[in-house]
Amino acid sequence: MNVKHARQIMGDGLSYLVLALAVVAVLMPLAWIISTSIKPSAEIFSNPPRWIPLEPTLDNYILVLTESNIPSAFLNSLITGVIAAFTALALGCSAGYAFARFRFRGSKALSLFMLISQMLPLTVLMIPMYYMENRMGLIDTRLGLAMAHLVICMPLVTWMARGYFKGIPKEIEEAAMVDGCNTLQSLWYVILPLLKPALAATGIYAFVSSWNEFTLANVLTRSTASRTVPVTLSEFSSYFKVDWGQTMAAAVLITVPIVIAFMSVQKQFVAGLASGAVKG
Repeated sequence: MNVKHARQIMGDGLSYLVLALAVVAVLMPLAWIISTSIKPSAEIFSNPPRWIPLEPTLDNYILVLTESNIPSAFLNSLITGVIAAFTALALGCSAGYAFARFRFRGSKALSLFMLISQMLPLTVLMIPMYYMENRMGLIDTRLGLAMAHLVICMPLVTWMARGYFKGIPKEIEEAAMVDGCNTLQSLWYVILPLLKPALAATGIYAFVSSWNEFTLANVLTRSTASRTVPVTLSEFSSYFKVDWGQTMAAAVLITVPIVIAFMSVQKQFVAGLASGAVKG
C-alpha cells in the first residue's frame, strides 16, 4: 500500500466519521421524542432516564387523536399548505420566467430585492399583515393564512424558478415557436414538462414553509376552524404544567407525514435543486 492510497483511506474514513457524528446529532433528539411519546407518565421523569421504556404505551397517541384539536389542526395545515404551495408555484414561476426571459429596466434589482425581503423578521410584518387581512375579512380563515404564508415562500420560489428557467436553453422555445406555438404554449407544453423535478422541489419547499410556520399563524388565527398544527401544539403546555407525553406524541404525528412526503419525492427534490444550479 503506497502513501497516497493510505491517505485516501484515512481521508475517506474521516469523512465517514464526520457524517456518522452528524447523523447521530440529528437523530438523537428525534429518537428521544419518539421514546418519550411511548412512555407512561411515571417513566418520563425517571432518574436515570431510559431510552427504551419498561412499559411502552400508545395512550399518549390515543389521547392526542381523540381528545385534542390535533386532527382538525392537521387538516387546517394541509389545506393551508396546499393553497400556499400552488399559489406560490403559479405566481413565483410566472415571475421567475419573466425575470429569466425578458429584459426590462430594474429586473435584476427587483429580483434581488425579492430575495432580500426574506431577511425581514416576521415580527415586522405581523401588524401590517393583520390590518390588511382584517380589512379584507380574512382573519381566522385558511385562505387568509395561506395568503400570508406567501410572504415567506414566494420570494425564494421566484428566485429558484428564475434559476430553473435560465437553465433551459432559449433555443428550445424558439424551436417550439417555429412549429407554431406561442409563448404561453411553448411554456406549458415544452418548458414546464422539462422542469417537473424542479417544480416538485419548489412546491415541497413552499408546502413545508407553510406547514412549519408559527408566528403569523398565531396572530392571524383565533379558533380551531383555522389554527394549524404548530399553534395547536403550543397549547399542550400551560403556565403550570406541560404534558410531555402528549406533546411528544403530537410532535411525532406532525413530523411523520412531512418525512414520508419528502422521502417519496426525494429524487425529484435533489434533481430540482441540481437543475437550479445550472444556468444556460
